Amino acid sequence: MLLDLGISLAALALGAWVALVPEQGPLALLYFLLARLAYVLYASFELRAQSFRLGQESRELAESRHVRFNRRVFRLQNLDGIAFTSLCVATRSTLPWDKWEPGLLAAGFFLILIGVGSKAWAVRCLGPSSYTWHDFFVPKERFEPCRSGPYRYFQDPMYTLGYLQTYGVALVCGSWYGLSASLFAQASILIVNELVEKPHFRRLCGAVAKPVQSP
Repeated sequence: MLLDLGISLAALALGAWVALVPEQGPLALLYFLLARLAYVLYASFELRAQSFRLGQESRELAESRHVRFNRRVFRLQNLDGIAFTSLCVATRSTLPWDKWEPGLLAAGFFLILIGVGSKAWAVRCLGPSSYTWHDFFVPKERFEPCRSGPYRYFQDPMYTLGYLQTYGVALVCGSWYGLSASLFAQASILIVNELVEKPHFRRLCGAVAKPVQSP
């Protein structure tokens, strides 16, 4: 608990410094890139390793692994969010919007509303544990792809519509750096989805006739 608090306070302090001290745009960009890469690379390596361990360890051990993973990935998610927001604030008003400012501000708030709402709706359909990849550690006895909620209309709403709020924050700040960072962040998580998550769930789908059981 104290370690998490200390890391969060340090991340906020660094984020506030790069966001509010003038001429810190390059440092804010570096902060964001390092935070984003730390998050997606850690999640990728841990999830891929756990995917191959699936079914080879007891449920208790798998649950304890998930607790540790959840704690670490949550720290990195917080760091990633702080770094992205700091970048948008540090590079605010870099869009040449002039007469388009009211419309772009409205579009930004609209994207934030749609993005947050879509992600929350998707998490509600899949369950809170889906947000931290619990099925990589302790899969359900029978895996069936979700077909309700936003999944009736979109294949990966958490990684498509669920990222619209990042573009919205960038528009509200008027930051073209933020828009570029949003594209990079979404592309990186889609790569994780394609290379790590989809192969894992294809294996789970193939095991429907023979459910994975803990030894």
